[in-house]
Amino acid sequence: MWLMGIDEAGRGPCLGPLVVAGISLPKEDEIMLDKMGIKDSKLIPNDKRIECYEWLYQQATKRGWRIEVLKASPHQIDNWMENRSLNDLEVGMFAHISNELFSFEVPKRGILHIDACDVNEEKFGNKVGSRIIGWPHPKWEIVSEHGADSKHLVVGAASIIAKVVRDSEIELLSKNESVDFGSGYPHDPKTQAQMAALVSGNIPHEMLRWVWKSSQNAWREHHNNEIPIRPRGEPLLREKNLFDF
Repeated sequence: MWLMGIDEAGRGPCLGPLVVAGISLPKEDEIMLDKMGIKDSKLIPNDKRIECYEWLYQQATKRGWRIEVLKASPHQIDNWMENRSLNDLEVGMFAHISNELFSFEVPKRGILHIDACDVNEEKFGNKVGSRIIGWPHPKWEIVSEHGADSKHLVVGAASIIAKVVRDSEIELLSKNESVDFGSGYPHDPKTQAQMAALVSGNIPHEMLRWVWKSSQNAWREHHNNEIPIRPRGEPLLREKNLFDF
C-alpha cells in the first residue's frame, strides 16, 4: 500500500513562480512523517520547514520514496493565461507530477491525495485523473479535497517541498537585487512597496506576473497605458532538489 500526495505553493502571488510538488511513499512509513512533525507548511516556522525539506529528501534517498517538483515561471503563467485558466494550468501540473511519480513501477495499490485547487473538489480530481497515463490503475484511487495538506501527512510533506522551493526563488530574487520583496503576495506590504520599481522600466520585471490585476494596476498608474503582453516563452521544466546529499 502506497500513499501519494500533491500540493502547490504560489497560486495567488503577483511575483515569482507557481510550484507543484509530489511525494510517494509506503503507507507504513507514514508514521515517520508524524514523528518528524510534518504537517501543513503554513503551520510550520521557516527554519522547521527547511529542516523537514532536507529530511524528506534524505529519507527519499534512504528508503526509496519518490519526490517530484514542477515550477511554472511568471513568464509561463502569463503565456498560459492568455486564453486558459489558472485552474487548468494546475490540473496539468498536478497530472504531470502524478505521471512522474507513476513512471516508476506502479505499486499494487494506493491512494493519490491531492489538494484541490478548484471550488469543486471532485471535478478537480477527475480532471487530474483524466490526464494520468493509464488511469485508472487497479486498486488505486484519487482523493481530491480542499485543505488536504492539513488532513493528510503525505500532502503536508508535498506542501513543505513546494513552499521551500518557491520561497528560495523569492529569496534569490531579493538577494540578487538587494531588495526585500516580501512574500510576493499582493497584500504583503513589502511586496506592495516594490511594485512601483517592478513596473518602472520599459517592460515589467520578468519575475512579475503581468496578467495579475495588481501588476496591471501598478503599470497603468506608472505609465498611463496598458501593460504589455508577454512574448512566448519556454515550456515548464522539472525542478531538482535544492540541496545536495
